[in-house]
Amino acid sequence: MTRGLFDAFPGARQLRVALVAMAAAFILAGCEARIAPHGHGVDSTELDQIIPGQTTRADLLAILGKPSFEGAFDSGKVYYLGEVMIEPPGGRKRISTRTMIVVSLDDSDFVTEVEIRDESSGNTIAYLDEKSPTPGDNFGVTEQIFSTLRRKPR
Repeated sequence: MTRGLFDAFPGARQLRVALVAMAAAFILAGCEARIAPHGHGVDSTELDQIIPGQTTRADLLAILGKPSFEGAFDSGKVYYLGEVMIEPPGGRKRISTRTMIVVSLDDSDFVTEVEIRDESSGNTIAYLDEKSPTPGDNFGVTEQIFSTLRRKPR
């Protein structure tokens, strides 16, 4: 009769069962959905501190921090964007919630309005998940070589 490696040790069966259970636990631990917050997570206590007509830009920066981006062409708007992304096991990353806080400032840097935009406000926030196609990003090696030969000299 031949003996296996684990048969020579007393309690080898329990060790084998424990190793299989630990391996299964490690494999199943990787099957959890990952939740990742991005941007500014602004809560209601911070929003309650912003009072239109009294809060200045300096106060706003002290309360909420640096904005995600500012409005173009001196529009007097400051934007704070926060989102929560979920990546299910074996799936694609998707946005669970997205909130944009738009703070309007007047010429003397006082807050005039605070607007909250999210899925429930009816305003659609466009999000492009795809990469922008650019010429040459999907060429093979030979196509790249021969595409330079096709170009006309100036």
